[in-house]
Amino acid sequence: MNSRYRDLAMLLKVLSHPTRLQILDLLRNGELCVCQIQAVLNKRQAYVSQQLMALREAGLVETRKDGLQVFYRLSS
Repeated sequence: MNSRYRDLAMLLKVLSHPTRLQILDLLRNGELCVCQIQAVLNKRQAYVSQQLMALREAGLVETRKDGLQVFYRLSS
């Protein structure tokens, strides 16, 4: 299988999750910390972090740490 198609299939798999799409939509307006995303989604912190990790591994979001808080933004 062509690696280009494999990469595209992986990206589409990441984007096929409704919560991940909602997180990406939230981040369109700017950087947010996990606690802010959690409050909007009304989901447990562990669940939100799991979805953010998938988005980060796919290269869709970047992080910035400020003390104990981690802020997420769309990748440029």
